[in-house]
Amino acid sequence: MLPRFKDQISNATLTEDEIEVYSELVQKGCSGAQSDDTKTLKGAVIDWITPNGQSIDRPLHCNIKTTQGFNHPRTDQLLCPAGLDWDNTE
Repeated sequence: MLPRFKDQISNATLTEDEIEVYSELVQKGCSGAQSDDTKTLKGAVIDWITPNGQSIDRPLHCNIKTTQGFNHPRTDQLLCPAGLDWDNTE
């Protein structure tokens, strides 16, 4: 994506302006990749935790955080540490 970048960095042939441009491009790429991964992952996780051919008793929406995590019975159960019994209320 950045032709000759490694060579230019290694040979220190970049001007300050070029370094700033490259830095901005790298940062933009990192930020875009992170948001794409997170956005894609939310829907995939909901599909993954839903049993095959079934639906979850209370719908989970990937864009509403207040119904996720410990606020939802299915995700609450999955967040329970392995050594504890989720069904035990004590």
